Amino acid sequence: MAASTSKRIFIYRFDRQPLEGVVNPITCFLETQVEVITTNGTLIGVTYTELKALCFVSDHAQPDLFDAHPFFERRPKVPGLWTRFTFRDGAKLDGILPHNLLEWPEHGYFVTPPHAGAHRQRVFIPRQALTQTELRGVVGTSALSAEGRRKGEAPPERQIPMFE
Repeated sequence: MAASTSKRIFIYRFDRQPLEGVVNPITCFLETQVEVITTNGTLIGVTYTELKALCFVSDHAQPDLFDAHPFFERRPKVPGLWTRFTFRDGAKLDGILPHNLLEWPEHGYFVTPPHAGAHRQRVFIPRQALTQTELRGVVGTSALSAEGRRKGEAPPERQIPMFE
């Protein structure tokens, strides 16, 4: 028997109450919308323009992503780019983006939120929901810079030629 790939989520939309549902994280992100099955069994499509955030949560989580601890109280320890997002409605949320820009999806960002744990694991933020993104700090090192520091310099095949 195959393992279940469905994940419990909260959908945050602009000017609406959060909605609880279940998604398949591999197939739910379509070209223009996110497909979600609500807790009452209805399949809905939420377009990226009306979606504020999609938070992956555990079974007993509360929809408090923007109310309880939206910011890091001190510099985070998780490696990545410490970023503050400003949404169209004025709400703000901190998150950690991966160092590797190739891991950033086309439609938005997957971030690790403040106080991440079982009750709020990962957050997807669509690009259309944002008015401003502010880099607050770089935490840890990327694989390329760590490799370069060990050997004294970055390998030439991975170095970008700038003045040739």
